[in-house]
Amino acid sequence: MPFAAGGPTDAIARSVAAKLETEWRQPVVVENRPGAGGSTGSAVVARAAPDGYTLLVTANSHVINPAVLRSLPFDTNRDFTPIVRLADGPFVLVVHPSLRVRTLPEFVARMRERPGAFNYSSAGHGTNNHLAMERLKAIGGINITHVAYGGAAPATTALLSGEVQAMVNNLVNSLPHISEGRMVPVAIGGLERSPVLPDVPSMNETYPGLTAVNWYAAFGPAGMPPDLVAIINASMTRAVRSPAVADRLQSQGISPAGGPATDFARQVEEEILTWGRVAREAGVRPE
Repeated sequence: MPFAAGGPTDAIARSVAAKLETEWRQPVVVENRPGAGGSTGSAVVARAAPDGYTLLVTANSHVINPAVLRSLPFDTNRDFTPIVRLADGPFVLVVHPSLRVRTLPEFVARMRERPGAFNYSSAGHGTNNHLAMERLKAIGGINITHVAYGGAAPATTALLSGEVQAMVNNLVNSLPHISEGRMVPVAIGGLERSPVLPDVPSMNETYPGLTAVNWYAAFGPAGMPPDLVAIINASMTRAVRSPAVADRLQSQGISPAGGPATDFARQVEEEILTWGRVAREAGVRPE
């Protein structure tokens, strides 16, 4: 686990691990190795033996990092074996109540009225919520200033305090603040509306094709035998689709996934190219 305990990626990993322990009849340990945008923990797996005993559960920052981090201790395409996409969780564009907008068209209109007058927060330079807002800026033709923070928690605090006026935030972390009226949901990042916020339109409804989605997935070291990948893929798919795990995820707006490893491997290759293009178009330089 290349992130700290307590976040959605960690929660998914632990839910799946508990199911695997039952099926495999042996301990499955989740070890948190946070740091460097997830690359510290990922490097441990990249160096491991391809025997299936050391696996990585991470988020789609894994395929974004090559475009925004100047030096990685591994090659994202070459040094990992994609196993399975476990789940998908949309982001949500949220604003401070003082902005007095409730829809994406209203938000874009307000930004155009006062270009450069407002700020948005992100979890850091080159993070997926940073790039998602930059895509919205380009498509919507708006000017809003980026303020990078050292993680999603301080970025969210900045929005709650009114220090910034907007953020593309993790839906799981946003829901409690939305229910308390401390932030206003403007648009869901999935292609469709979320069942936990059914009255909030998707970004896709205003700008077809625009999405902001976090996926969570499992990888192994490069060189894993295909039959071993297939076994782990099937076990993890059963785990994430089991009623107990699926219900828990769906209550937080996260959808269980699963599917063949070959499909996910193709997605990984395509997204590395896509995020590289998005970063270049947004003028995000590797740091």
